[in-house]
Amino acid sequence: MISPLDPRFEGGSPEGFDVGSGMSSVGSLVRWGLIGGAVAGVVNVVLHAVALFGLGDPMAGDGGMGFMAIPLPLTFIASVVPGAVAALLYAGAERVTGRPTARFLQVSVAFLLISLVGPATMQGATTLTVVFLEAMHVVAGVAIMWGVVRGARP
Repeated sequence: MISPLDPRFEGGSPEGFDVGSGMSSVGSLVRWGLIGGAVAGVVNVVLHAVALFGLGDPMAGDGGMGFMAIPLPLTFIASVVPGAVAALLYAGAERVTGRPTARFLQVSVAFLLISLVGPATMQGATTLTVVFLEAMHVVAGVAIMWGVVRGARP
């Protein structure tokens, strides 16, 4: 097969990349965003289960708040859906900036840092609950960023 860098290359998109426009395939971005989200989802379900069953849900005594109030499948979904959204944001960044990966990572890290405020300021949350929730946010953010960047053009 002729390399896309070879002047004799006449088209086709190796590995899902749109070589002609220099932009990533939206399908590849979304697929990898979902993969990153699924990886985060599995890790977060494990963390959630440890908090719920292993630690006895640190917030269970607070009127049903805490990990007991959130079904385990929702924890997985709450990690996967943002992966698809992040992939679409990356696709949009490719169309408006010459450095989509840098811009995507800057916005993603800022969003991750802002998302840590919620658990830290949660009324009635124990320190252990805050640690677990913030760990889950970091896991989701890092895995999703990895997935989307992995799905982007090289």
